[in-house]
Amino acid sequence: MTSPGGPVDVLVVDDEVDICWALENILSPEGYQVTTVTNGKEALEQAREKQFAVVFIDAKLPDVDGIALSGQIKKMDPKAGIVMISGYFNREDQAVGEGLAQDLYVAFIGKPFDLDEVRAAARKALALARGER
Repeated sequence: MTSPGGPVDVLVVDDEVDICWALENILSPEGYQVTTVTNGKEALEQAREKQFAVVFIDAKLPDVDGIALSGQIKKMDPKAGIVMISGYFNREDQAVGEGLAQDLYVAFIGKPFDLDEVRAAARKALALARGER
């Protein structure tokens, strides 16, 4: 996850390389150590090797459903703060999804995303991973 005072490990899972790059460029200056992968298989490999405090997962990946992947990562590390990202959620869907999946996700972020929304979701996920409310 991270050592006290050290960088916070973040995993970004999105099949769009530009989205991975954008999230890395938003989060790295905030002190997060970002690892990016473009499919579910790579995400699971990374999650087996390292604990990530925060995980951004695209809802639609080429090899696995993002919701199923979220569940697998949560089983591996129940403390991980997961943020779902998707170009397919409107604000009404987002509110419903947050209500249905409170045990899996910290937040839903739509694409295109707002920089402040990404930063806020990362902070919220990190607080959850650290056991803060």
